[in-house]
Amino acid sequence: MTSSTLTRTEDFKYILSQIEDGIGTITLNRPDRLNSIKDSLAHEVERALDLLEKDQEVKVVIIKGAGEHFSAGVDLKEAFNYPSPIGEQPSEVWRAHLESLLRVSIKLWSLKKLTIAAVSGHALGGAADWVLSTDLAIASNEAKFGEPEIRFGAAPPTLMMPWVVGIRKAKELLLTGDILDAYEAKEAGIFNKVVEKEQLETEVTGLARRISKLPSSAVKLTKRSVNKTYEIQGLRDALDYNVEVAISMFFLNTETEIEGIGSLIKNEGLKGFLDEVSKQVDN
Repeated sequence: MTSSTLTRTEDFKYILSQIEDGIGTITLNRPDRLNSIKDSLAHEVERALDLLEKDQEVKVVIIKGAGEHFSAGVDLKEAFNYPSPIGEQPSEVWRAHLESLLRVSIKLWSLKKLTIAAVSGHALGGAADWVLSTDLAIASNEAKFGEPEIRFGAAPPTLMMPWVVGIRKAKELLLTGDILDAYEAKEAGIFNKVVEKEQLETEVTGLARRISKLPSSAVKLTKRSVNKTYEIQGLRDALDYNVEVAISMFFLNTETEIEGIGSLIKNEGLKGFLDEVSKQVDN
Protein backbone atom coordinates (compact mmCIF):
# COMPACT_ATOMS: atom_id res chain seq x y z
CA MET A 1 0.00 0.00 0.00
CA THR A 2 1.46 3.37 -1.01
CA SER A 3 1.27 6.45 1.15
CA SER A 4 -1.25 8.02 -1.23
CA THR A 5 -3.90 5.45 -0.30
CA LEU A 6 -3.52 5.82 3.45
CA THR A 7 -6.28 7.56 5.39
CA ARG A 8 -5.30 10.47 7.64
CA THR A 9 -7.75 12.20 9.96
CA GLU A 10 -7.85 15.39 12.01
CA ASP A 11 -9.55 15.71 15.39
CA PHE A 12 -12.50 18.09 15.61
CA LYS A 13 -15.60 18.22 17.79
CA TYR A 14 -18.36 19.05 15.28
CA ILE A 15 -16.91 17.84 11.98
CA LEU A 16 -14.90 14.96 10.60
CA SER A 17 -11.91 15.64 8.36
CA GLN A 18 -9.88 13.03 6.54
CA ILE A 19 -7.60 12.55 3.57
CA GLU A 20 -7.57 9.41 1.47
CA ASP A 21 -6.01 8.82 -1.93
CA GLY A 22 -5.49 12.54 -2.53
CA ILE A 23 -9.08 13.48 -1.66
CA GLY A 24 -9.88 15.53 1.43
CA THR A 25 -13.34 15.09 2.93
CA ILE A 26 -15.06 17.36 5.46
CA THR A 27 -18.19 15.93 7.06
CA LEU A 28 -20.54 18.13 9.08
CA ASN A 29 -21.09 15.85 12.06
CA ARG A 30 -24.15 16.88 14.08
CA PRO A 31 -26.70 14.42 12.65
CA ASP A 32 -28.87 14.66 15.77
CA ARG A 33 -29.32 18.37 14.94
CA LEU A 34 -29.58 17.85 11.16
CA ASN A 35 -25.97 19.09 10.96
CA SER A 36 -27.11 22.61 11.82
CA ILE A 37 -24.31 25.16 11.89
CA LYS A 38 -23.01 26.43 15.22
CA ASP A 39 -20.36 29.12 15.14
CA SER A 40 -17.88 26.58 16.50
CA LEU A 41 -18.73 24.19 13.63
CA ALA A 42 -18.13 26.99 11.10
CA HIS A 43 -14.77 27.73 12.72
CA GLU A 44 -13.83 24.05 12.49
CA VAL A 45 -14.79 23.88 8.80
CA GLU A 46 -12.67 26.96 8.12
CA ARG A 47 -9.74 25.40 9.98
CA ALA A 48 -10.12 22.08 8.14
CA LEU A 49 -10.16 23.87 4.79
CA ASP A 50 -6.96 25.69 5.73
CA LEU A 51 -5.25 22.40 6.58
CA LEU A 52 -6.44 20.66 3.42
CA GLU A 53 -5.35 23.60 1.28
CA LYS A 54 -1.82 23.42 2.69
CA ASP A 55 -1.56 19.65 2.29
CA GLN A 56 0.28 18.96 -0.96
CA GLU A 57 -1.21 15.47 -1.22
CA VAL A 58 -4.78 16.83 -1.44
CA LYS A 59 -6.07 17.54 -4.94
CA VAL A 60 -9.83 17.79 -4.34
CA VAL A 61 -11.98 18.59 -1.28
CA ILE A 62 -15.46 17.15 -0.69
CA ILE A 63 -17.87 18.66 1.83
CA LYS A 64 -20.92 16.67 2.98
CA GLY A 65 -23.15 15.99 5.97
CA ALA A 66 -23.32 12.99 8.28
CA GLY A 67 -26.54 10.98 8.25
CA GLU A 68 -29.55 11.92 6.15
CA HIS A 69 -28.90 15.62 5.60
CA PHE A 70 -26.23 17.99 4.35
CA SER A 71 -27.34 20.67 6.81
CA ALA A 72 -30.55 22.40 7.85
CA GLY A 73 -28.62 25.68 8.07
CA VAL A 74 -27.75 27.88 11.02
CA ASP A 75 -28.43 26.43 14.48
CA LEU A 76 -31.30 28.79 15.26
CA LYS A 77 -31.51 27.71 18.88
CA GLU A 78 -27.96 28.98 19.33
CA ALA A 79 -28.59 32.03 17.15
CA PHE A 80 -31.51 33.21 19.29
CA ASN A 81 -29.58 32.74 22.52
CA TYR A 82 -26.36 34.58 21.73
CA PRO A 83 -24.94 36.19 24.87
CA SER A 84 -23.55 39.69 24.44
CA PRO A 85 -20.20 40.10 26.19
CA ILE A 86 -20.00 43.01 28.61
CA GLY A 87 -19.53 46.23 26.68
CA GLU A 88 -20.30 44.65 23.29
CA GLN A 89 -23.42 45.53 21.30
CA PRO A 90 -25.77 42.71 20.14
CA SER A 91 -25.23 43.90 16.56
CA GLU A 92 -21.51 43.14 16.84
CA VAL A 93 -22.23 39.66 18.20
CA TRP A 94 -24.55 39.03 15.23
CA ARG A 95 -21.94 40.47 12.87
CA ALA A 96 -19.33 38.01 14.16
CA HIS A 97 -21.80 35.17 13.55
CA LEU A 98 -22.51 36.26 9.97
CA GLU A 99 -18.84 36.78 9.24
CA SER A 100 -18.01 33.26 10.44
CA LEU A 101 -20.44 31.89 7.83
CA LEU A 102 -19.07 34.21 5.15
CA ARG A 103 -15.48 33.18 5.81
CA VAL A 104 -16.37 29.55 5.07
CA SER A 105 -18.18 30.54 1.86
CA ILE A 106 -15.19 32.61 0.71
CA LYS A 107 -12.78 29.83 1.65
CA LEU A 108 -14.74 27.26 -0.38
CA TRP A 109 -14.90 29.72 -3.26
CA SER A 110 -11.21 30.63 -3.27
CA LEU A 111 -9.57 27.39 -2.10
CA LYS A 112 -6.59 26.43 -4.25
CA LYS A 113 -8.12 22.97 -4.63
CA LEU A 114 -11.36 22.06 -6.37
CA THR A 115 -14.33 21.78 -3.97
CA ILE A 116 -17.34 19.49 -4.40
CA ALA A 117 -20.53 19.47 -2.33
CA ALA A 118 -22.27 16.13 -1.83
CA VAL A 119 -25.84 17.04 -0.92
CA SER A 120 -28.39 14.74 0.63
CA GLY A 121 -31.55 15.76 2.47
CA HIS A 122 -31.81 19.41 3.54
CA ALA A 123 -29.36 22.08 2.36
CA LEU A 124 -30.97 25.25 3.70
CA GLY A 125 -30.04 28.80 4.66
CA GLY A 126 -26.38 29.22 5.55
CA ALA A 127 -25.68 25.66 4.42
CA ALA A 128 -27.21 26.43 1.02
CA ASP A 129 -24.75 29.31 0.73
CA TRP A 130 -21.88 26.89 1.38
CA VAL A 131 -23.14 24.60 -1.39
CA LEU A 132 -23.38 27.56 -3.76
CA SER A 133 -19.78 28.50 -2.91
CA THR A 134 -18.30 25.15 -3.97
CA ASP A 135 -17.04 24.56 -7.49
CA LEU A 136 -19.30 21.60 -8.20
CA ALA A 137 -22.32 20.07 -6.45
CA ILE A 138 -23.96 16.67 -6.80
CA ALA A 139 -27.21 15.86 -5.03
CA SER A 140 -29.26 12.82 -4.15
CA ASN A 141 -32.76 12.65 -5.61
CA GLU A 142 -34.13 13.33 -2.11
CA ALA A 143 -32.28 16.62 -1.61
CA LYS A 144 -34.11 19.84 -0.71
CA PHE A 145 -32.48 23.20 -1.33
CA GLY A 146 -33.50 26.71 -0.37
CA GLU A 147 -33.02 29.91 1.61
CA PRO A 148 -36.29 30.48 3.48
CA GLU A 149 -34.96 33.31 5.69
CA ILE A 150 -37.27 35.96 4.24
CA ARG A 151 -40.29 34.10 5.63
CA PHE A 152 -39.03 35.01 9.10
CA GLY A 153 -37.78 38.52 8.39
CA ALA A 154 -34.12 37.66 7.89
CA ALA A 155 -31.64 37.72 5.02
CA PRO A 156 -29.36 35.04 3.52
CA PRO A 157 -26.04 35.03 5.41
CA THR A 158 -23.87 35.12 2.29
CA LEU A 159 -26.00 35.86 -0.82
CA MET A 160 -24.11 33.67 -3.28
CA MET A 161 -27.39 32.86 -5.02
CA PRO A 162 -27.42 35.56 -7.75
CA TRP A 163 -23.93 34.63 -8.87
CA VAL A 164 -24.91 31.01 -9.48
CA VAL A 165 -28.50 31.08 -10.78
CA GLY A 166 -28.81 34.56 -12.30
CA ILE A 167 -30.86 37.57 -11.27
CA ARG A 168 -34.39 36.38 -12.17
CA LYS A 169 -34.18 33.02 -10.44
CA ALA A 170 -32.33 34.52 -7.48
CA LYS A 171 -35.10 37.06 -6.92
CA GLU A 172 -37.77 34.36 -7.24
CA LEU A 173 -36.11 32.11 -4.66
CA LEU A 174 -34.94 34.77 -2.21
CA LEU A 175 -38.16 36.83 -2.29
CA THR A 176 -40.43 33.81 -1.82
CA GLY A 177 -38.24 31.62 0.37
CA ASP A 178 -39.30 28.65 -1.74
CA ILE A 179 -37.53 25.34 -1.27
CA LEU A 180 -36.60 23.38 -4.40
CA ASP A 181 -36.42 19.65 -4.84
CA ALA A 182 -33.23 18.17 -6.28
CA TYR A 183 -34.34 18.25 -9.91
CA GLU A 184 -35.64 21.82 -9.70
CA ALA A 185 -32.34 22.87 -8.15
CA LYS A 186 -30.41 21.16 -10.95
CA GLU A 187 -32.55 22.96 -13.54
CA ALA A 188 -31.71 26.24 -11.80
CA GLY A 189 -28.00 25.50 -12.10
CA ILE A 190 -27.41 24.79 -8.40
CA PHE A 191 -26.56 21.10 -8.82
CA ASN A 192 -24.46 19.68 -11.62
CA LYS A 193 -26.05 16.27 -11.34
CA VAL A 194 -28.76 14.41 -9.41
CA VAL A 195 -28.38 10.71 -8.64
CA GLU A 196 -30.19 8.09 -6.60
CA LYS A 197 -29.51 8.43 -2.89
CA GLU A 198 -27.61 5.14 -2.81
CA GLN A 199 -25.30 6.32 -5.60
CA LEU A 200 -24.37 9.73 -4.19
CA GLU A 201 -21.13 8.78 -2.44
CA THR A 202 -19.94 6.67 -5.38
CA GLU A 203 -20.72 9.45 -7.87
CA VAL A 204 -19.00 12.18 -5.87
CA THR A 205 -15.94 10.08 -5.11
CA GLY A 206 -15.65 9.06 -8.76
CA LEU A 207 -15.77 12.70 -9.88
CA ALA A 208 -13.20 13.70 -7.26
CA ARG A 209 -10.85 10.93 -8.40
CA ARG A 210 -11.17 11.94 -12.06
CA ILE A 211 -10.28 15.54 -11.25
CA SER A 212 -7.47 14.52 -8.86
CA LYS A 213 -5.69 12.84 -11.78
CA LEU A 214 -5.61 16.05 -13.82
CA PRO A 215 -2.61 18.40 -13.61
CA SER A 216 -3.19 20.23 -10.33
CA SER A 217 -1.73 23.51 -11.60
CA ALA A 218 -4.14 23.52 -14.56
CA VAL A 219 -7.11 22.86 -12.28
CA LYS A 220 -6.03 25.60 -9.86
CA LEU A 221 -5.45 28.21 -12.56
CA THR A 222 -8.65 27.38 -14.43
CA LYS A 223 -10.68 27.73 -11.24
CA ARG A 224 -8.93 31.01 -10.45
CA SER A 225 -9.60 32.38 -13.92
CA VAL A 226 -13.30 31.55 -13.82
CA ASN A 227 -13.66 32.98 -10.32
CA LYS A 228 -11.82 36.15 -11.28
CA THR A 229 -14.47 36.86 -13.92
CA TYR A 230 -17.09 37.10 -11.17
CA GLU A 231 -14.84 38.96 -8.76
CA ILE A 232 -14.20 41.64 -11.39
CA GLN A 233 -17.96 42.07 -11.54
CA GLY A 234 -17.99 42.74 -7.80
CA LEU A 235 -18.79 39.41 -6.13
CA ARG A 236 -16.69 40.00 -3.02
CA ASP A 237 -17.94 43.56 -2.52
CA ALA A 238 -21.52 42.33 -2.88
CA LEU A 239 -20.97 39.62 -0.25
CA ASP A 240 -19.50 42.15 2.18
CA TYR A 241 -22.43 44.51 1.59
CA ASN A 242 -24.90 41.71 2.30
CA VAL A 243 -23.49 41.30 5.81
CA GLU A 244 -24.56 44.86 6.57
CA VAL A 245 -27.99 44.24 5.05
CA ALA A 246 -28.43 41.04 7.06
CA ILE A 247 -27.57 42.88 10.28
CA SER A 248 -30.06 45.64 9.44
CA MET A 249 -32.85 43.19 8.64
CA PHE A 250 -32.31 41.22 11.84
CA PHE A 251 -32.55 44.30 14.05
CA LEU A 252 -35.44 45.82 12.11
CA ASN A 253 -37.59 42.80 12.99
CA THR A 254 -40.18 43.48 15.64
CA GLU A 255 -39.60 42.00 19.07
CA THR A 256 -42.77 39.94 18.57
CA GLU A 257 -41.44 38.38 15.35
CA ILE A 258 -38.13 37.44 16.92
CA GLU A 259 -39.75 36.07 20.07
CA GLY A 260 -42.18 34.08 17.93
CA ILE A 261 -39.41 32.30 16.06
CA GLY A 262 -37.42 31.78 19.24
CA SER A 263 -40.45 30.31 21.00
CA LEU A 264 -41.13 27.94 18.11
CA ILE A 265 -37.54 26.68 18.16
CA LYS A 266 -37.54 26.34 21.95
CA ASN A 267 -40.83 24.45 22.13
CA GLU A 268 -40.77 22.42 18.92
CA GLY A 269 -37.06 22.17 18.15
CA LEU A 270 -35.39 22.36 14.76
CA LYS A 271 -37.77 19.82 13.25
CA GLY A 272 -40.71 21.98 14.31
CA PHE A 273 -39.13 24.99 12.68
CA LEU A 274 -38.57 23.08 9.44
CA ASP A 275 -42.15 21.81 9.54
CA GLU A 276 -43.33 25.41 9.83
CA VAL A 277 -41.17 26.41 6.87
CA SER A 278 -42.67 23.55 4.86
CA LYS A 279 -46.20 24.64 5.75
CA GLN A 280 -45.50 28.18 4.57
CA VAL A 281 -44.01 26.84 1.34
CA ASP A 282 -47.07 24.68 0.75
CA ASN A 283 -49.35 27.64 1.33
